[in-house]
Amino acid sequence: MRLITFGEIMMRLSTEPSSTFKTANQFNINIGGSEMNVAMSLASSGIDVSMMTALPDNRFGQRTVSLLKSNDINTEHINLTGRRMGTYFLEQGFNVRGSSVIYDRKYSSFEQSKVSDYDFDAAFEGHDWFHFSGITPALNTELQDVLTAALEAAKARGMKISADLNFRGNLWSFEEARKTMTKFVKYCDVIFGYEPLELVEDGKDVKDGLERNPGPDTLKPILDRIHKKYGVSHIAFTQRTVVHSNKNIIKGLISTKDGIYETDSYEVEILDRIGTGDAFTAGIIHGLMDSRKSYKETLQNALGNMLFKHTISGDFLTEDIAAMGSVLDATREVKR
Repeated sequence: MRLITFGEIMMRLSTEPSSTFKTANQFNINIGGSEMNVAMSLASSGIDVSMMTALPDNRFGQRTVSLLKSNDINTEHINLTGRRMGTYFLEQGFNVRGSSVIYDRKYSSFEQSKVSDYDFDAAFEGHDWFHFSGITPALNTELQDVLTAALEAAKARGMKISADLNFRGNLWSFEEARKTMTKFVKYCDVIFGYEPLELVEDGKDVKDGLERNPGPDTLKPILDRIHKKYGVSHIAFTQRTVVHSNKNIIKGLISTKDGIYETDSYEVEILDRIGTGDAFTAGIIHGLMDSRKSYKETLQNALGNMLFKHTISGDFLTEDIAAMGSVLDATREVKR
């Protein structure tokens, strides 16, 4: 299968873990973004992947296109226009000090996108799967129109559509996100997460008041309603227990109309948390593209991909997803 994704690629400037925004004298540069991170992981696992976005027509844009090409991602549908690349600053957390992010993406090439900038029908030719995230519609209403045009084109072609709901509180309110993402999920076959999304009964959203990591028995009737109301075939997500900034306990789950499948819980020490959810998303998509894979194998590979990403600096992972299930059984012994 061939996948195409649409979203902003950003430059990340991050402190060393021993520094804060207040004390840092230098920043490390990484390139990434939710959709790009998924694309990089899938392309490294043998999937034919294309990326649609807008980048500045300067050396930063050219550097990014070269990075994508070197990782076997088709870039022919990337617009080189404008002068700004979206940027975010990351203060790396350590132990009791959490990480924090400052966005500087206003007026970037992508943020200024209009519907007329993209020919989705031509770009989707020969592709089977379209993936996007909830970050794109959070940027402005014009990009919501662009995304709607993309989804209409994908639906008309009968493509599989997936969305990472990806709420970012620094970009919009939870109430606005719920209202807006509800319109886009109606196009989707596969979603990652179950918030932000409206599921109102008797004037109240049935998800309000849920504990952070509810059990399958609590979740099943809610997820069943989402499957029924929105027609999505799969809802995948993780549950994360934070011990401190550098140690978490994580499990993976996927809901279908037949039931909920889940992994065991695994403890992971964290070098870099950015992009770990994208690694899980890529793992689920990779498994669903192969009808021979069971949900257990898909979840094992997806969670293994996610855990492994915690140990890699930068936004994305370029390991073969099919081999990542072994991460869950790994020990600290040296493999000889």
